[in-house]
Amino acid sequence: MLVRLGQEVQEVPRAVTLALVALLGCQPLANPPSSPTVAVGAPSATPPTPFTTTPSPTAGVLDGRFGLVVLADGRGNASDASVRSETSDAVITSFMPQGRSWTFLSHTVSPDGGSIAYWAPVNAGAVLHVRSVTTGVDRTVFTAGPEMYGNAFAWASDGTGLVVAIDNGCQEICGVQGGRPVAELWTIDLASGASERIASGFFWLPVTWDRTGKRVAAGVTGPGGYLTGYHVIDLSRQPYAVRGIGFSPTVIGRLEASSDARFVSLTADTFTTATLSWWPLTEPEKRADVTFDGTVAAWRPGTSEIWWAGGLSPRGCRTSPCAATELSGVDVQTGARRSLRGSFGSALAGFRVDGSAAMTVDRSGGPESLIVADVMTGQTARLPAGGPFVRLR
Repeated sequence: MLVRLGQEVQEVPRAVTLALVALLGCQPLANPPSSPTVAVGAPSATPPTPFTTTPSPTAGVLDGRFGLVVLADGRGNASDASVRSETSDAVITSFMPQGRSWTFLSHTVSPDGGSIAYWAPVNAGAVLHVRSVTTGVDRTVFTAGPEMYGNAFAWASDGTGLVVAIDNGCQEICGVQGGRPVAELWTIDLASGASERIASGFFWLPVTWDRTGKRVAAGVTGPGGYLTGYHVIDLSRQPYAVRGIGFSPTVIGRLEASSDARFVSLTADTFTTATLSWWPLTEPEKRADVTFDGTVAAWRPGTSEIWWAGGLSPRGCRTSPCAATELSGVDVQTGARRSLRGSFGSALAGFRVDGSAAMTVDRSGGPESLIVADVMTGQTARLPAGGPFVRLR
């Protein structure tokens, strides 16, 4: 059971099952991107009048200063991963991350795009690594106890640390059979190597660590893999206070923080529709809804803008074949809206780490590919693979 913001959270939750806590994505059409239009305006009951741009899909949109982490076929709970440039499929560095439970919700790449965090191994005695994107230099930054397993993690907003969830593998069935679930939340300072257990008692999904504000934000998951709540851990004084809100009813959804850790968004799926809301990091009671016609939303780095792929075609589509006809964004501080119109992948995968391009997922032609859209010009190009986005120089 969770309590309202402002009250201490003390109860240990029921154990949880291994379940997918991801939003349902739509599948796009196989048609190549068409020449987009760009619309810019302030919020209004009447959609802003777009102006038309002339660029057609072009490889010139791709930028060799940036790249992505490409995941290949997995072996057991591990996957072959390699770092590649947007403009070349030459492997820059490779590694083998391991996953379980909700590790797929981890923020793998650092905010500046220069480092990658991953578990290897992820099971009992889990070890967390941080690897340089360009040099491949790899170091161990955290080793869990011999009975503890790795789970989701997130970078601090300034890239100087990580907040990590671990547990003893005793989830829902184990709990029903009389086992004792153990779940903990840790912070890791990358400069000093110091780690600290900051909370225990819940299966957390770390969202962000605001080191300046001395706050950690995390979602809470429960039976069936649903989001059951949102917690903020106050590190400004000891003992650390864990305060939060519960979601009633529980939701299938994704929590994400803006790059400066000022805001948090929640995209929730009802299997027929999706909803989008946001709030200041420490004030979830100020939750505000956003008019939304996509399935997944993402914050544009360096801004207070949240974007999504919408205008899904055919109308009402949520599974393959499906394509987005518009990329939409709203600045949660000013209310200003932007849109790129054209043909895109069915769901927004994220942004290039400097926010200059949006990446949308296309799984219509077999292996996952990305349609890259320049946010300023609306020009598009296709990448033959998808994955987290990194900076190469």
